[in-house]
Amino acid sequence: MSEVGCVVDAKAQIGESAVWDNRYHLLYWLDIEGRKVHRFDPSTGHDAVWDMPGPAGSLALRAIGGVILAMQHGFYIFEFMDPTPRLVATIEGEPATNRLNDGRADPAGRFWAGTANHAKREPTGAMYCLDRRGNVEKKFGDIDISNSLCWSPDGKTMYHSDSFTWKIRAYDFDPETGAVANPRTFIDIPREEGFSDGATVDADGCLWAAHWGHGHVNRYDPSGRLIHTIQLPVTNITCPCFGGRDLTTLYVTSATFRLSDEQRAQQPLAGGLFAIETTVKGLPEHRFLG
Repeated sequence: MSEVGCVVDAKAQIGESAVWDNRYHLLYWLDIEGRKVHRFDPSTGHDAVWDMPGPAGSLALRAIGGVILAMQHGFYIFEFMDPTPRLVATIEGEPATNRLNDGRADPAGRFWAGTANHAKREPTGAMYCLDRRGNVEKKFGDIDISNSLCWSPDGKTMYHSDSFTWKIRAYDFDPETGAVANPRTFIDIPREEGFSDGATVDADGCLWAAHWGHGHVNRYDPSGRLIHTIQLPVTNITCPCFGGRDLTTLYVTSATFRLSDEQRAQQPLAGGLFAIETTVKGLPEHRFLG
């Protein structure tokens, strides 16, 4: 692995949901609390920014262009030539204090996103799936903060974390139907590692998890064994993503959220977008087909 470099000193409140577009070689990412969509072009170093009307927790590329956003209690299409997100569907029955958080497109082109409770630590949230026709289905509930959503290279295993359970779970996944079954613990996370936020899977089937509060990304093999750690110069890291023309650059978002003035002074790059050149190859992101 090469040294960690900050490619966008954005001072994001909560940088999140980094997604590489392998068609146009661009990186999309969010600032949830800052209510912004970012598009970073590594060929020029330019980071374009669009303001959002609300906090967007995650995004996925659309096959026909633009992105799909999980924003507050709804799913929205956002096209970069039109600054107004367009509502596709809403979720029902969520407490007002919950909002859609971590999400991703699955191997069949659906968009999944789970909710997070930001008022108190109670499992009042759920996982939702938006199909290509715009229908929303609740998949399972009892979630406090939904994170770490990703799939194995063959699409038959889904990973997910309810962060304050200090576990990443694996599920049997049927790409054709979107059915999930057989939840089991994939990783028990020691408290000194920091809870798992965003995650991604590489071409070897290893899972990379960003550990909030402790500033490192861990690589776990398909059995859940820790095999590598990358330390970053900031504590609150949020989402890893493989990008670059050969998918060997690991991008990592971060946050200034809940840092004291002293911590911000000690971590001047907090809230930045980081890049690390690796010898590992990632996987192309699935695209939402709706």
